[in-house]
Amino acid sequence: MIMQLTDKLFESSKDIWAGYLQQPFVKELGEGTLDLEKFRYYMIQDYRYLLQYAKVFALGVVKSRDEALMRRFAKMVNDTLDGEMKIHKAYMARLGITEEEVMNTPSHFINSAYTSYMLDEAFRGGVLEVITAVLSCAWSYQYIAAHLNEIPGAAAHPTFGEWVQGYTSEEYCNGTQDIIDVVNELGDHLSAEDEAHIIEIFVNCSIHEKHFWDMAYNMGA
Repeated sequence: MIMQLTDKLFESSKDIWAGYLQQPFVKELGEGTLDLEKFRYYMIQDYRYLLQYAKVFALGVVKSRDEALMRRFAKMVNDTLDGEMKIHKAYMARLGITEEEVMNTPSHFINSAYTSYMLDEAFRGGVLEVITAVLSCAWSYQYIAAHLNEIPGAAAHPTFGEWVQGYTSEEYCNGTQDIIDVVNELGDHLSAEDEAHIIEIFVNCSIHEKHFWDMAYNMGA
């Protein structure tokens, strides 16, 4: 069986991803024991992250050479701003987080380092670098949520269940699959050198994801 590019990307980072499931933030989220202040801190930082994440997709619109691909990237921007961020806005309302507070809260340096890396690779590369830079985040959230969804009661938890439901929803999974499909379409017949670079981006972003979970649990300390 011929491995697609995303199969190789997953293989390159599977140990890092397995580690996500042992992250204290993720484990306590699934158990329903996560401190609300930690979750509140995460929501603010992740909202700020998503604003930059959407800009990476927007660069895909700019760099696309055909209308069909432009439209796919444009939909990804919309899925982030009007889809994924809906989960955050609902939580923000319940947790008393205002838009003013989000805008006035500095991004932690771990957050900024991650988004700066994504944007740098997206600016310097082509559309494949753009889409690879966002893949780890989109795909690993689905991976984590699918695991948490197997924990009895996790998806029904009165506080954290909506997070699990949101990232296992058909809408979110379809959006993630489109990102995977674009990576495989653009990554067909890469040279060994180019493939190694794409794998490097994916691994680096996966490491940044780990640091983000640590940051959230420690509330930036």
